[in-house]
Amino acid sequence: MRFKFSIILTLAICLTLPTMLGSASAEERTQAVIPHQEAAAQAWADSIYNTMSLNERIGQLFMIRAHSNKGADHETYVERLVKRYHVGGMCFFQGTPEAQAKLINRYQKESKIPMMMAIDGEWGLGMRMKNSTISFPRQMTLGAIQDNNLIYDMGKEIAYQMRRAGIHINFAPVADVNNNPQNPVINTRSFGEDRYNVSIKSWMYMRGMEDYGLMACAKHFPGHGDTNVDSHYDLPVINHSLRRLDSLELYPFRILAEQEIGSMMVAHLHVPVLDDRKNRPTSLSQPTIAGILREQIGYDGLVFTDGLEMKGVTKHFQPGEVEAEAIMAGNDVLLLPADVSASLESIKEYMEDGKISEAQLEESVKRILKAKYKLGLVKFEPIEEANIRTDLNNENAKAIKQELYENALTLVRNDDDLVPFRELLDLRVAALS
Repeated sequence: MRFKFSIILTLAICLTLPTMLGSASAEERTQAVIPHQEAAAQAWADSIYNTMSLNERIGQLFMIRAHSNKGADHETYVERLVKRYHVGGMCFFQGTPEAQAKLINRYQKESKIPMMMAIDGEWGLGMRMKNSTISFPRQMTLGAIQDNNLIYDMGKEIAYQMRRAGIHINFAPVADVNNNPQNPVINTRSFGEDRYNVSIKSWMYMRGMEDYGLMACAKHFPGHGDTNVDSHYDLPVINHSLRRLDSLELYPFRILAEQEIGSMMVAHLHVPVLDDRKNRPTSLSQPTIAGILREQIGYDGLVFTDGLEMKGVTKHFQPGEVEAEAIMAGNDVLLLPADVSASLESIKEYMEDGKISEAQLEESVKRILKAKYKLGLVKFEPIEEANIRTDLNNENAKAIKQELYENALTLVRNDDDLVPFRELLDLRVAALS
């Protein structure tokens, strides 16, 4: 059986859709949206898949790390991975927009099939390039905003900026319900502790991005909000019942699955009620991904692992084994594999042993290829490198950022009716920041 969706929230979304999307006209949205053309995407994916070798097919599963500020040795290493292993995508980290655009153009020339470029841009490109691009407010700040049209506007602007910088997928929104004040890793990255507010704002952020050609990614399934351990350094354990998970942690992900978000990212968490094998991360858990996300929730979009270099997964599994187990569990894209060569060989071994079927590999690779078709990656068009920083730091983006902060300001309490300040001419004021 599928998990039941919330009738109340789904109805609210349907009833408020016209007003929520009021910031962009119907004509603008029609022009901006990349047509899905499902049949055409499937036909293209089928035709490309049939021309690929086994190594090329497995290579599509890898999304490798890339920086634009690490110099020639790093760039040569990344280029070698592209040529040798036919990787399907890259996730960019620190650097500058000029250097990143130049490198993307360079790397794409070496790729037989255009690669998907991704970035962690929860508050925009500034999350990775903070000295050269704009940072919008973090999600917890946005959680205080009453007018959700503003979240859509931000998503739309972030879509423009990322596509201008050569990015196709933004690993956002964070759909975790942050209900643990001791959480060291989610915290201000979440819209807050209310599942309805998290769901609607995640949906508006997603729609703003996807209406303008940028794939969104809901993370961190099945919910990283109630942990006091950072999965970058260890494997967090969530000891909640299935009923509790379904009513709270899973709630935003079910809503976003219903709204057909382009992709989701699976966290490195140990949730015994979903998979009671010792030290088994959800990212390597077939009952969690194939069982809950795919079968019960019915999600058919791209599924990414969280970064496979993180201690939450590498503490108990070896490079290569991690990636093969992740594919066997039902993931499509292996994000930041620690050792591409070892991963390739392990996946082939799992296929020889019957742990990963050819049909499963085909399903994942074709899902990736269809996503590329919808993102316009049938043929790569080089990024215009001139004036990129000026284009990114535009006045519209600055105005949206200002409006977001203004609308997020919240007066939590007003003891003794101190606000607004009166009789300013006679008042001595000290400001503490």
